[in-house]
Amino acid sequence: MSDKGLLAVGVAGEARAMRILQPSAAQLASAAALSIPVETGLSASEVVAEIEAGRIRPEWSVLAIEESGAVIGRAMWWGRDTAVPIALDVWDLDAQVSGRGSLASALLNAGHEALSSRGVAVPLPHTMRLPNDWRHHATVVAEVDLKTRAAAAAGLTRVNERLQFQWDADRPLPPELGSLVFAPADDDTFIRLFAAAAEGSLDVMTRRELESSSPDELARAEIDYYRACPGERSWWHTAATTDRTVVGVAIPSATPTNRNVGYLAVLPEYRGRGHVDEILAFITRFHAEQGTPRITATTDVTNAPMAAAFRRAGYRCTETRIDLEAP
Repeated sequence: MSDKGLLAVGVAGEARAMRILQPSAAQLASAAALSIPVETGLSASEVVAEIEAGRIRPEWSVLAIEESGAVIGRAMWWGRDTAVPIALDVWDLDAQVSGRGSLASALLNAGHEALSSRGVAVPLPHTMRLPNDWRHHATVVAEVDLKTRAAAAAGLTRVNERLQFQWDADRPLPPELGSLVFAPADDDTFIRLFAAAAEGSLDVMTRRELESSSPDELARAEIDYYRACPGERSWWHTAATTDRTVVGVAIPSATPTNRNVGYLAVLPEYRGRGHVDEILAFITRFHAEQGTPRITATTDVTNAPMAAAFRRAGYRCTETRIDLEAP
């Protein structure tokens, strides 16, 4: 993508010219820090770490730059490796820019043009990371509204609010109850269990996927997703009662930065019996026994039973996340 030429933007009451362009490596590094009114994504140090790891790259990024060279807006897409981006990870605007909604849209449009030229299907999802009491802060509400509107105009019309949880190594381990037996299984077994667990799920994405996919198709996509995660395939376990009746699934997993809960499910006919606590305890203890300092997990705001299970297991809710996705 060539740069988009001179555009007018208001900064602190003045009309100034700026360009939206794909950055050099040096420009990308210099844009890791930006004066923003509300942090809804990665911190400056986290952006630096992702750039250094090659998961945020110049060819997956666009910057809005004034004639002076100052960065006033950025959109940076992220990938697990250097092959292809899978999410819009950093999307911010300078606090002093007026017409911020228009600039937010211009950044997405320019970035999508650049990614499309590389054969990347766009738009890719974006997640805003917010304090749990974000609705009590007018500046945060305004920033969420601005980004939600700009994202919707670019095709990210589906919104889902989630809770981020974290277990830390200084917390007590949840008890090992001993009423379930955990064992490895082959992919066909997990496909069958994933498909069965989708019935009656409170997970928003699962319900949305079932609008256009069969349970079997959804299950195969989940298998592919967790295989692509940094966690090991050998970590996957079924959960069964002592009489070998399979009641659920436990998939400890990982991100590039943390161990996480991954996938946890109780089959429909066995829900409401407390199995969720024992499956979560298994995943937590599995990671903790390997010395991980923290374990992360997310669940939808609508999934109150799962959120309650995390709290019972000693997880604390660290933030709220708003996912913006295409249909």
